[in-house]
Amino acid sequence: MFRTALQGRSHITSVSRATLRLLATSPRCFQKKPTGGDVPNKKIDSHLNFLSKYYNQDLLQSIKITESLVDPETVLGLSKKGPNAKSKVAPTNESFDYSITDAKWQEPILYPNQPDKKTPYPSIPNVAAPDNTHLKIRFQSNKTDARPSLRDVAEEQATGIAKLTGLDKQKIRNLYSRAIYLRRVSCQTRKGKIPSFYCLTVVGNKDGLIGLGEGKSRDGMRVAIRKAHWNAIKNLTPIPRYENRTIIGNIDYKFHAVKLSLRSAPAGFGLRVNPNIFEVCQAAGIKDLGGKVFKSRNKMNTVKGFVEALTKQRSLEDLAAGRGKKVLDLRKVYYSA
Repeated sequence: MFRTALQGRSHITSVSRATLRLLATSPRCFQKKPTGGDVPNKKIDSHLNFLSKYYNQDLLQSIKITESLVDPETVLGLSKKGPNAKSKVAPTNESFDYSITDAKWQEPILYPNQPDKKTPYPSIPNVAAPDNTHLKIRFQSNKTDARPSLRDVAEEQATGIAKLTGLDKQKIRNLYSRAIYLRRVSCQTRKGKIPSFYCLTVVGNKDGLIGLGEGKSRDGMRVAIRKAHWNAIKNLTPIPRYENRTIIGNIDYKFHAVKLSLRSAPAGFGLRVNPNIFEVCQAAGIKDLGGKVFKSRNKMNTVKGFVEALTKQRSLEDLAAGRGKKVLDLRKVYYSA
């Protein structure tokens, strides 16, 4: 029986003839009961001693149980049929895959993009189109991969600037901000034109505090605006104002090719200035101003020149001390509306 089982399972290819002879006759030895009660059969012992040279104790126990259950006539009938004989214990259908009856094989195999009720392998879509709904994602989408909202970005930026400058986070979020000049630029190199983005931003609290910042980035305009806003808050500077509404006196200032002519105005005059200067006045808290831009009207230089002119103003105290007058007299005589 063990010989036929080996042929059916195809585990061992060659065994000595003496071993096969003993294995073929072993059922008769195992099935023959001892005559003296508990006295063991000598043939069984000699047969087990011979098999112990080739097999361990577990296999010997398995052989003993198997051979004791097989009828010797069955072994004789199989031996007469030759090497192509099939045992009743061995598989009768050679083409059948008995591995699928394994419990582990029957467990469903789940893939991240596996469709429902199709195991173990998902079907391959015919057309890779977004309207194919037979493929469903089983795993949860990672929220960190999603694009952050503008509110989250503003909160993170305000927290970082507060740690850097020491300003209150809520005051930073309440600042007036305006991107004045946005432009796509390119740098010509021997490898070609490298595109980049530029942004000029002005921020202020509308009460005498103003900052100007520039930002450049190759990753997109959004990153450039964020950098410009960060730099503008870091450059916040207080500016002197007359009665918290206009500049102190008239200003004629030249910045590169831009010539600025600014004059203070009475209350209720409004802002009659260049559109770019208007945005800066809104952030600085200047309500009454008249001005003119001569020669070049480049937006970038106009804004930079105006902010520089505001920061270089002399306060009323400095003017009064330089002229030997009181601040009150200086206000009434020179800057009364």
